[in-house]
Amino acid sequence: MSGAPLGAWQWLATDEGRALRDAAASIGATTPAAVMALRKLGDADAVRAALELAQARQRAIAKFPDAAGLWCDGHGVEQASSARVAAWKAQRFAGRPTTDLCTGMGGDLMSIARVAPAEGIDRDPVRAWMAARNAGVPVHVGDVRDAVIGDRLVHIDPARRDERGTRHHGLDGYEPGLAVLQRLWSESPGGGAKLGPGIDLPIEGAPAGSELEFISEDRTLVQAVLWWGACARHPGERAATALRGSEVRTMHGMPGAMPFRDGPYGACIAVPDPALERSGLAGASAAQLGLAEAAVGLGIAHGPHPTHDEAWWWRWYRVEAEIPWRTDAALAWLRDHDAGEVTVKTRGKAVDPDALARAWRGRGARAWTVFMLRHGNALRAFATEPNVIA
Repeated sequence: MSGAPLGAWQWLATDEGRALRDAAASIGATTPAAVMALRKLGDADAVRAALELAQARQRAIAKFPDAAGLWCDGHGVEQASSARVAAWKAQRFAGRPTTDLCTGMGGDLMSIARVAPAEGIDRDPVRAWMAARNAGVPVHVGDVRDAVIGDRLVHIDPARRDERGTRHHGLDGYEPGLAVLQRLWSESPGGGAKLGPGIDLPIEGAPAGSELEFISEDRTLVQAVLWWGACARHPGERAATALRGSEVRTMHGMPGAMPFRDGPYGACIAVPDPALERSGLAGASAAQLGLAEAAVGLGIAHGPHPTHDEAWWWRWYRVEAEIPWRTDAALAWLRDHDAGEVTVKTRGKAVDPDALARAWRGRGARAWTVFMLRHGNALRAFATEPNVIA
């Protein structure tokens, strides 16, 4: 919830409030002197809103190309889907009347409103006002528990943290919780529920025929979406979607384990895109590429140099050598091989990667990536060079 009342935000949006908006956007540090100067242009609540808006717009640049014109606050920006992710999701609502519940500042609603007749509902009057201005469609102040959906599609973004700040990974801890979601699933013709990427799997109480999509943006896992009814393109399956630069790729199927192959590592170590891994679809992709895990559950594969288009889904590292895993012996190997910048990657907290990277950094010309991987009770180390496929 914003720190300033609705009236202050509404005044800030007027021609009279423009001078304060511009002044707040132009100051550097919010020192007492700077705040006192702003107070000449508006009351305390208006100054608070102006500073919050200026800081939030700066944070929004990473998510929204039109951040300079958005009405937002810091928490709203943090919780909002980025413009790229929202536009991808909005395709499923195209042409169908849609209600966006728990709309926040309108990150998803803006994209939905471009392709479908849309409206929003949020219980915070400030956020509802922001979303209406940002999306250009009606946003009502109300409790989504009381929402009457009718024959409209639904998008909902339930809160995943409680009042104490505890993050929940099950729908029973969401707000609104499982009971409200189940009502929406049964009463609406279809929709999508935005979930945390760390949602407990399998999802307890998920509707029959739903589709669970995991979405990554520039190789960072950003959200999961549970699609149901008319919005589920692949009922009963999982989907992985990766947005990388201007490119978007998606795949779907049933989750399965990665192939296992013990023994010497292949020419490359490959790390799956996080959406691919979290969806459980990395196994099928690995099989197409001839990749396999060297330790069950490791989540990192090894195999031949990539020659298949499927390689786009993975980050590739050429294996130079298996090196001693002991700190002093590994350091000696790296020094002997002209090490400069060293990056350490691991899984399951087998080592402290940052501490080792600092200890192993040298003055040489070669940049090394060292994988420290646990195989049962044994720790194995591999010196690699990145061979990234975009």
